[in-house]
Amino acid sequence: MTLTYGMIAFLLVSSLLFSLFVVFCAVYIKQRIDEVKLKKVLLQKKESILNQQNNEEKKSGTFLKKIEKNLYYAGLDMLSPPLFITIVIFCGFMGAVIFYMIFDNLFAIFTGAFLGGSIPFSIENIFISLRVKEFNEALSDAMSVIVRMMRNGVGFEIALKRAVEISQSKLFQTLFSKYLSQKDVISQEKAFENMYRYIDSPELRIFGLAIGIGKSSGGKFSNTLEKLEHSIKQRVLLQRKVTVATREAKVGSYLIVALLIFLFFILNSNFDGKIAEHFFHTKGGKFEMLLILVWVGFGLFINAKMTKVKR
Repeated sequence: MTLTYGMIAFLLVSSLLFSLFVVFCAVYIKQRIDEVKLKKVLLQKKESILNQQNNEEKKSGTFLKKIEKNLYYAGLDMLSPPLFITIVIFCGFMGAVIFYMIFDNLFAIFTGAFLGGSIPFSIENIFISLRVKEFNEALSDAMSVIVRMMRNGVGFEIALKRAVEISQSKLFQTLFSKYLSQKDVISQEKAFENMYRYIDSPELRIFGLAIGIGKSSGGKFSNTLEKLEHSIKQRVLLQRKVTVATREAKVGSYLIVALLIFLFFILNSNFDGKIAEHFFHTKGGKFEMLLILVWVGFGLFINAKMTKVKR
């Protein structure tokens, strides 16, 4: 069979196209394998590093160190641990005095001291929760901006800077501005560790871990960030749903307490004020009222613990 120039050209083109197809398939398969490996490493590293950090903190952390850590998480780093303890003692003392003046018994002193001393810790926990919520929502929005910009060919560093600039969260801007200014001086890992001191966010730790692994491994970094962006967004949405459900449970408990107070005033009015006179003007009645308040407060505390979902 005689080969013509057309047949030779056809064979050459076919061989070239087949070779390109084989190379493309090999590259595609390698990228998929790298992504699967990266995902497994990311999940394993996340759990191992977080657990290792928690174990190290439990072993080496003293009482003052734990107080200092929570003060940083709450954004109250201007307070030193000794000053915070002084505030707790002062609030406990004031609570003991106020409760003793109202209820006039020794049990009221311990109850007032406990409730007064717990006020600074409650405020601290509220600040921590608000900061984590604000930061995670800002991180989710920033991840969306970064992924969209990287799809359009923008580099990660430029996309991150732009996401920080347009963020509506001052907390997010402050922390990541420090990160951007420190990462080239003290290394990226140290810069993220400095951020971890100011916010108790697992999402931030996952983000920092993904950046470190993504830059040091092969594969397409934008695909990793896209999957991470989807994961963080789902976590934020889930946390919002949990917050709404928890709030509904708390509102139900408060409505029951409000109903009891309403019934007290109704019954007191029907008995010509004798109920209020017993509970507020006799020593035994004051002690009984204190026990009732402690019981109701304990019930609200148990309800809050049962409805609370750990992040």
